[in-house]
Amino acid sequence: MAWFRRERVILVAAAVTGALGGAPVRAASLTPAPVLGARAAILMDARTGAILYEKHAFLQMDPASLTKMMTALIVIRHGHLDQRVPISRGADQTPGSSLHVRMGEEYTRLDLLKGLLLRSGNDAAVALAESDAGSVQRFVAWMNVTAQSLGAFNTSFENPHGLTRPGHYSSAYDLALIARAALQHPLFREIVRSNEATITEQRSLTRRTIHTTNQLLYGFPGADGVKTGTTSAAGKCLVASATRHQWQLIAVVLNSPDRWGDASRLLNWGFENWELRRLLVADVPIAQRPVVDGRQAQVAIVPHRALWVVVPRGDAVRTVVSLPDKLTAPILPRHRVGFYHVLIPGQPVESRALYPAKPVALKPWWQRSLERLRGLLPFNRREPPKP
Repeated sequence: MAWFRRERVILVAAAVTGALGGAPVRAASLTPAPVLGARAAILMDARTGAILYEKHAFLQMDPASLTKMMTALIVIRHGHLDQRVPISRGADQTPGSSLHVRMGEEYTRLDLLKGLLLRSGNDAAVALAESDAGSVQRFVAWMNVTAQSLGAFNTSFENPHGLTRPGHYSSAYDLALIARAALQHPLFREIVRSNEATITEQRSLTRRTIHTTNQLLYGFPGADGVKTGTTSAAGKCLVASATRHQWQLIAVVLNSPDRWGDASRLLNWGFENWELRRLLVADVPIAQRPVVDGRQAQVAIVPHRALWVVVPRGDAVRTVVSLPDKLTAPILPRHRVGFYHVLIPGQPVESRALYPAKPVALKPWWQRSLERLRGLLPFNRREPPKP
């Protein structure tokens, strides 16, 4: 890899262990990352958020119409998608890419969402913002609050559509975070993976078909989103996603001379070199522990949440389970008793809290007293071994 290109691949560990840890046996082996023309780029696992590749991913840049992912996310979260939205003069006169809606027409919020994400309509963005928040300014405030809540700290929005404006910026990493959050909503996934959609003007009941601007959907294997963006300041931008074998990756390329090629090479490299693994299944036991003074002699130990990791294809990971040798009754399932850690060099430690699978009640006092008394009797004592 050429470090002078300021490109970086985040290497994930290659270590083999048993359930309680062990020593690494070989280093991770990846084919060279693709050479990209994009000014900034990132490749992220959609499930875990793991970063597999980055190039200037935290640089503040003009996001152009990739902004509309946040607009769609907020509208979908707020619902009422069958509500009819009258098109205002402000929406009608919004410059740039357009859904070609006219003042006085009415569309459902769902149809405007389709026009926002497929046709990248700036007019649809303004109409949705006015409908959802009452004003564009208030809606933009919601966008910025939501960005902060997602951890997109290098992002500031000034409008809901992405036309260039001072103070309107994001980064490849932040846009991947926003895409990841939006893709958790089935409706968003359904719209952005569609090649076309039909929308209806509600007053005249005129129907028309719109088509996506995302060319990857027409030929890239597994492509299922997400959003294009282009302005003279931002250049050509793309957030692309693809799913293969039930594993989804998100690629972001900003200011690219070949956004389709850059995104395709990045996604292909990710699928060829990495794999997603589930190490823990929610509420499935991973260990047993003896219980002192309990009505049961043992209790199973479980995680309440599954744990997935992304590692170089064919490599193993090191895991460490931290648990006491024994537990003392009474035991409640909500009380944490330990942790399961995954140690991957170059990445933060992944951990899951561990809990008893079920409650264990305390034995009656008389039964505990009798057992202690028996332990004091001479015939219950073990003689030390003779030398």
